[in-house]
Amino acid sequence: MLDKKLNWFQLSQRQNLSPFPNYFSTESICREMKKVIGRAYEQVVLIFQNKHMYVFMDKDNHEKVGKFIMKKVLAEPDIFIKLATRQRNFYKEFYYFLNKNNKSKDLVKFSDKKLIKLHQEFERRYKEIYSHYFPVLAMEIYFFNYLRDYINSLEKNKVKVARCLDILITERASMINTVEKIETLKICSLIKKNNKWLKILKSENLENIKKEKLLYKPIKRHERKFFWITRDYDADVLIFSDFVSRFNEHLKKDPEKELSKIFQAEESLKKNVNDIYKKLKVDKKHQRLFQAMREGIYYKELRKWIVSKALYYYDPILKEIAKRGHISLKQARHLMTRDLENLLVKKKDLSSELNQRIDLSIFHCFPKRTLLYTQKKAHKYFNFFVKVDYGKKILNGMPVSAGKANGRVKIVIGEKDFFKVKKGDVITTLQVTPVFSPILSKASALICDGGPGITSHPATLAREAGIPGVIGLRMATKIFKDGDLVEVDGNNGVVKKLS
Repeated sequence: MLDKKLNWFQLSQRQNLSPFPNYFSTESICREMKKVIGRAYEQVVLIFQNKHMYVFMDKDNHEKVGKFIMKKVLAEPDIFIKLATRQRNFYKEFYYFLNKNNKSKDLVKFSDKKLIKLHQEFERRYKEIYSHYFPVLAMEIYFFNYLRDYINSLEKNKVKVARCLDILITERASMINTVEKIETLKICSLIKKNNKWLKILKSENLENIKKEKLLYKPIKRHERKFFWITRDYDADVLIFSDFVSRFNEHLKKDPEKELSKIFQAEESLKKNVNDIYKKLKVDKKHQRLFQAMREGIYYKELRKWIVSKALYYYDPILKEIAKRGHISLKQARHLMTRDLENLLVKKKDLSSELNQRIDLSIFHCFPKRTLLYTQKKAHKYFNFFVKVDYGKKILNGMPVSAGKANGRVKIVIGEKDFFKVKKGDVITTLQVTPVFSPILSKASALICDGGPGITSHPATLAREAGIPGVIGLRMATKIFKDGDLVEVDGNNGVVKKLS
């Protein structure tokens, strides 16, 4: 049963998510993470309501685990490099396993029991990836506070402290949109010099592009490398025609000048880091610790790259499970591994139960078991955890990108809402992913109900866009409405409704 006396707090909140594979992640941080780092969580609550996910933890337990891991980082700053090396080995084996077993022509020949074993193996490998990644998220707020306190001891101006921290924890190599943009611009700079290629690409005639082999091959390689960047668990991936359109957008400007701007920004960041170290007299120990934070951010993004591709490669297997179980793919994403025996071997009809889970389901994870609540019990616990004070005009969250800005709220839950954002608006959402990057350049600020920490996507993307950012607001998308005027303080993590 759920202990309401614990000091529960919301760690994160996200849109467009299902229990698969997210309850794997939650189980892994209550179990497998202990083998990785020496500690795991005692319990975690995961709530799903029509693809809207909430994550709740006991604050005291979260602090205990986070500070334990932080001490390890302080003693061994190279720890994230070592974990990332392990991750790379895991995902090579993971992709080999998936590509060996995800061919549709072979899947139809697999027995139901073999299909269940594939799913169990996917779960094991996925948890291996996630349990190695989560230590970064577990300790990041405590590590960041430690680093902030250190900079506060060297600089008394709070605004300057916020800007210094923004610079010192920015890791451009982790920003996949920037990485992809650089490679796109390099190819575009070659295309721009060849009038024939330029004409063929602008036509967007795919057959003609394919015939021009020297033009087709680099774009196709680019597609294979970056097809997954818009994939957010079960979202669509990019295909060749999408990249052709993206390339044409970049060709409207001078690719070489755009590349130069990016490289200049990277050099400027390095210079600014060194200038801060010199001006504030940051000692070698803390220089290495700031580097460790940046390595942690890169490590988190590495996990995202692995997971996005792995879930895409797993799609054929999940679709085969859904087909054999006579359920929809949406329903299949609400299955637990322990359901597969009933669904595939005993041929039980689980549709009604799965529809209840889609409506509202709560996964309560412990080190040795996971409880699943639906219907009345789920609604009871949902009302306990998810409370909204519609009268609030000031919301407090976590500052993740320095600066202050005023602007009109635009509620943006997904791509379908991108059209609403105009220059100077405040993007107000649950959580952002790299697909949000193009509209962030228009915004004056970013505020999120979710966002688990200083290294989360909204944090890194707000800093990349150079706009104030506040996350962990819990109820901004429910309290604010399109057109509300708000003030966003990215230095102190405060959002005020002005009118």
